[in-house]
Amino acid sequence: MLNRSTIFAAALVMFAVAAPARANSIHGEKGASGQGLASDAHFNPVTTVNGITVFPFANSNATPPFDLLDIFQIPSAFTSGTNYTLTFNSLANVGGNPVYGIFDCDNGSNPFAISADSPPQNIGSTCTPGPLGSNNPFVNFSEIGNKSIISFLGGTGAPSTFYFWTLDGNLTGIAPATTTTPEPSTFVLFGSVLLGLALFGRRLAHS
Repeated sequence: MLNRSTIFAAALVMFAVAAPARANSIHGEKGASGQGLASDAHFNPVTTVNGITVFPFANSNATPPFDLLDIFQIPSAFTSGTNYTLTFNSLANVGGNPVYGIFDCDNGSNPFAISADSPPQNIGSTCTPGPLGSNNPFVNFSEIGNKSIISFLGGTGAPSTFYFWTLDGNLTGIAPATTTTPEPSTFVLFGSVLLGLALFGRRLAHS
């Protein structure tokens, strides 16, 4: 007979399996626009990190270590649904703050960032078109250790180019992933199983 402890154990298994795909404090979007004057927040000349092209984003208004970020483009094949593995020196959050995520232009639908000058100045197009927070629904994150597998989910309004940010020097690799990550439908499946177990347990208890 199924009892409460059995149902509770099933719930723990469901959340343990599904947890890697859930959003958490490790990743979070940042906006490129309105972060100060053009002299305060700007893109430095392109550099490379372990062979990966990055665009350093300097922002003297931000609190260290977030005052210098590495901005990098996800390969264009990402929009076809290909998964990519991002490798970092560390994914441990800093003061409860995310250490990587999507880098939004945060300038309406415009594909460039602007400064807080009056009038605003165009400081660069190295960002993902869309307002702050608008692009997270198009990407699934699965983080284990110092790696993150990102998957393109698609959908209406999804940008054609994605740029990500991380702390300066934190990125060590980008490569196509061979591991598939759980889709949102996985949660529906596990939820259905759990509900079925609960209903079955209640029927046995009343029989």
